[in-house]
Amino acid sequence: MDQFHDDDDRILSDAELDRLTNTSKTTRWRMRKKGDWPPFIEFSPQLKGNTLGQIRRLIAAKLGEAEARQHATESQQPRGRGRPRKPSGQF
Repeated sequence: MDQFHDDDDRILSDAELDRLTNTSKTTRWRMRKKGDWPPFIEFSPQLKGNTLGQIRRLIAAKLGEAEARQHATESQQPRGRGRPRKPSGQF
């Protein structure tokens, strides 16, 4: 295994999750409740959390979704600004 993925099983602290994902503990709780965040892995009754591998997969998935949205909006015709004008000569 390469050095980048050697620590995928490491449990992340809340502070590390804050830095890696730029989300608060409350935001992660809401996203987990909606199913938009990976569920906790329970290692023991006192220790549960997310692994670095879970968060890497989440970030990759979110980046893929963002790129797909960007590609979809780029393929659409650009919209003009403001209200469409009536053809000249018609009232």
